[in-house]
Amino acid sequence: MLTPKELLLYPKPVPIAGFDQSGFRIIACPNPPIEAVERGWAIALSSSSFDVRQIVQHLPFEPDFVSLSARVMSFQPRGLHALNCPTVMKLGDTFHPGDGGLSQMIRYCQRLNCDYHWTYQSPQHLHFFAEAGLKNVFWLPASIVLDPYIPPASEKTYTVIFRGSKSELHCYRNYLLEKLSDIDIQTKDYISSLQDYARAQIVINASLNGDLNRRVFEVLMAGGFLLSDRIRPETGLFELFEEGVHLECYGDEAELSEKIWFYLAHPEKAAQIAATGHQRLIECYSPEAIQQKLYRYIFNHEIEAPFRGEHDRRSRTAFKLQTRIKLYELIQELQRLYPALNILCYQIAPEIVSDLRDLSRSHLTYIQANTGELDSNFQIVLVDQSDSIEHCISYLAPLGFFIVLEPQLITIQQLNQQLEKHHCFPIELSTKLFEQSYPLILEGHGIVYQKMMPEGGMQAGEGMAGLAVDRISLKKVIQQQVKHLSIVRLTVKVSRSIRSLLHRP
Repeated sequence: MLTPKELLLYPKPVPIAGFDQSGFRIIACPNPPIEAVERGWAIALSSSSFDVRQIVQHLPFEPDFVSLSARVMSFQPRGLHALNCPTVMKLGDTFHPGDGGLSQMIRYCQRLNCDYHWTYQSPQHLHFFAEAGLKNVFWLPASIVLDPYIPPASEKTYTVIFRGSKSELHCYRNYLLEKLSDIDIQTKDYISSLQDYARAQIVINASLNGDLNRRVFEVLMAGGFLLSDRIRPETGLFELFEEGVHLECYGDEAELSEKIWFYLAHPEKAAQIAATGHQRLIECYSPEAIQQKLYRYIFNHEIEAPFRGEHDRRSRTAFKLQTRIKLYELIQELQRLYPALNILCYQIAPEIVSDLRDLSRSHLTYIQANTGELDSNFQIVLVDQSDSIEHCISYLAPLGFFIVLEPQLITIQQLNQQLEKHHCFPIELSTKLFEQSYPLILEGHGIVYQKMMPEGGMQAGEGMAGLAVDRISLKKVIQQQVKHLSIVRLTVKVSRSIRSLLHRP
């Protein structure tokens, strides 16, 4: 068994219970407990910007590796590249704009340039990190961050429960739980929640935004019967567990209600699935087993599939990477706010469609050529060439979003005039979380329009909590497209626009 010596750099204070007493790990953090410092478990950081080489000089050992987490963007250790040991970055939550979000986290990791990058959450965003040039990007399931728990023999004292947060962040979860009756919903501490999972006939899980969350591992570790939302294969869930064998899944509120009814009527089947899921977790994904997998990869470069990400083939190209990341962030946030999205991808790059396919509550219709009429009204229509507008604008539902990717600068005025005929106007989107506003902008990579209602109807932004929609002028649209372009990129873009116009028949 590998027992390497680790220096952990952490941006926030750590309670005394969070320190390792074995002597193999020392945590450098702000305001550590005096007891931890006196016992040699901690080193105090006086600033969020510091030279890690000075920290290493005060250690009682030469570290085998230095680890840190991409969660607080203001945490800026220097000198990582000069260390004589591997540097390991744990990737945090990239499923909403808070805590940096996907694009900011990628930029943060590029600045620090660690040797290894891994996530314990869903791996569906790892292909973006790999395409951005980060080294050794891989996935280890969430049990590495869980405190081990052995469930006692328990009688079923609950029927259907949910344990966890119902904050404004969890829009779909709140929507779903409000549809259910006779369900015990509480927020409890970690151990109390685990105890309740073992005592319940059914434990409901609803992910934040179509991601593989900790609750999946917690419920299985506690021996509970898990009924979770059916997320996409790119999340890794079905690489680890089998639906109907280790856990059960639902696709919408109707299927959720049906499965609750079924398993309450057949408790022996729920108990069998719970036992099989618990055994699978303990045998394959215990914290000890996953910890050793981490060490073997860092020091011996040994890690088996699917943890290297072979299940996700999207990391092979960096085509239009920045455009794709900004668009993905915008669509992902809209999915967090809406229970479901119906999206038309009209003659856009297949790489963009591939990016979006991991959004579990977004139904994609991909049209590569004009194939006739479609039946649905779409909440979002994506196009990347202005000559597609007249054909597909009719598919946009009222208050829906029409997104034009990488428009030609010299045709933006004409583009606006075309869309105005269909009551579509350029807008800025932003979302509000915990009293903080986050812009949802494509920067220089595209323009977002909304199909407005006729006079007297519902106006943009009404009826969607947390989403703000502001109409903007043509002048501001052009400024946004130019603002984020370097001189070289701007020159190239204008030249291409001119050549495109000259070669039109």
